[in-house]
Amino acid sequence: MTTSNSSQEGRRFSPTFLGKILKGNAGRAGGNFPLVGKILFVVFLLCGGVYLLLFAGLPDAEEIKSYQPPSTVNPDRLNWNRRTADSIRIWASIKRISPLLQKAVIISEDDVFYQHDGINFEMMKEAFRFNVEKGRYVRGASTITMQLARNAFLHKRKTLLRKARELILARRLEKNLSKARILELYLNIVEWGDGIYGAEAAARYYFGKSAANLNLAEATLLAGMLPNPKYFNPFKRLKSVQRMQHRVIWLMQNAREITPEQAQWAQTGFALRGGVLPPETAATPVDSLEEAKYFEPTPSESIPTILPSTPPADSLTKPDSLAVSDSSMENCRSRNSTI
Repeated sequence: MTTSNSSQEGRRFSPTFLGKILKGNAGRAGGNFPLVGKILFVVFLLCGGVYLLLFAGLPDAEEIKSYQPPSTVNPDRLNWNRRTADSIRIWASIKRISPLLQKAVIISEDDVFYQHDGINFEMMKEAFRFNVEKGRYVRGASTITMQLARNAFLHKRKTLLRKARELILARRLEKNLSKARILELYLNIVEWGDGIYGAEAAARYYFGKSAANLNLAEATLLAGMLPNPKYFNPFKRLKSVQRMQHRVIWLMQNAREITPEQAQWAQTGFALRGGVLPPETAATPVDSLEEAKYFEPTPSESIPTILPSTPPADSLTKPDSLAVSDSSMENCRSRNSTI
């Protein structure tokens, strides 16, 4: 009895028997296996293929926790006029990055960063509707966590497969890293121009100072570049970058993160490396398709007063006089609705 049962079990599950199933030649013991077996086998292959496409190569928890992008240059020997590296990154801990820049980036890129678990489904639905209305891909819906997943571990080509992997990895990042660590990594690897990566390199390249010393005007200008940092280059398209900066300033004032006086000063309170000063005239209306992607009609009654003005005489040398309150980052963390 034992031998017979063992023989039958071996026959049922041997590779030879599986081949007979697929050929529709399993005999009475197979019963309805010819069709059912083929369907199950195809389903198994499809599921395995989908799993490999979505999860193969994604970093595990240990890889995520140990991820540390290195500096690519020695900041003490860096000469911007004679660059020797294609990619320039200078690592800076979160404590060495201005809270003003942290706040400007969060409020313009992902204002509910501290509330979601890596994915903002409401923003995804809004972006989908907006893109359908426009008839083309115009607006994304990537959170800071999703951008980190893409920039650190995935390729940048816009495909549905990459987006699916990005969503999976974003949840994995949120599970294994604190919000502070996610923001720190993001601010150190995000692109801020052609070959310029991270807040420290960007601050030195555009303003000739450390990221720790950025004032409100400089922080909002850098945040305004992020949607397309190669296009929005203040050395090439200063007025376009200022229009993007005004959007960030508007968001911050509308969320009561800064006062109208701070908003006024922020529009002109910077000087680019090399002594390039902002124009004194107000920015003209949006005049390019690239800029138009990031602007929407807004009811006039909801727009706070932001007018060009001359900054205080000592504001450029003493930016701390216009610093936000100590509770600014806490307010940003505790806000429960979008702007």
